Amino acid sequence: MNTKFGKLANGLVQSFTGREALKKLGTGIAGIALVAGALCLTGFGPRHYQLGGAWVGGHPGFTWSAIQAPMDPLGQTCADRPILKYCDATFAGLLAAFGADTLSDAVGEARMISPDTARWTLIAYAQATPHQPGDLLQNKAIILFSGTWKFTSNDTVVLNYSVNVYPPSADTDGDGYPDPGAQPALTIPGVVDNAKRVPIL
Repeated sequence: MNTKFGKLANGLVQSFTGREALKKLGTGIAGIALVAGALCLTGFGPRHYQLGGAWVGGHPGFTWSAIQAPMDPLGQTCADRPILKYCDATFAGLLAAFGADTLSDAVGEARMISPDTARWTLIAYAQATPHQPGDLLQNKAIILFSGTWKFTSNDTVVLNYSVNVYPPSADTDGDGYPDPGAQPALTIPGVVDNAKRVPIL
């Protein structure tokens, strides 16, 4: 009887001891993960840049400004709203080729795909502004911009992207986006912009 009781007691002790060991192991692993995450974000390891803030950028053909609103606590995704501020005759000619004279504000989202690089897509519309009473604003083309946003420092980035221009007829359901399978009327690959975060002086 005493032998059976002893075996039972010993089994219970080992069971509780095993559970405590597992709890301690789980706590230790969680602690290591938190420390590793903190080290990455604070510089002791690969630098993980964060999306967000106010930016200006472009190239000699045009200049834009943008507001990035983070969509998660770590700044790994964001909503983006760039606005064209200036364009040269070449870009104006591109708009004119589609019967437009202005570009709407763009809107889109970005997501970090590596510690220093995000992938993004924006949509805007080439528009013809009203010139006579009764004229309506018209969308002459749908323009999709997509590419990468690579941090070269916390306050500077390089953008590499392509531009795809679709006729309004590519949006048959009227949701503002080219239909699946629609082919662009024009594709401009290999565009490069430089951008800078607006500093607090």
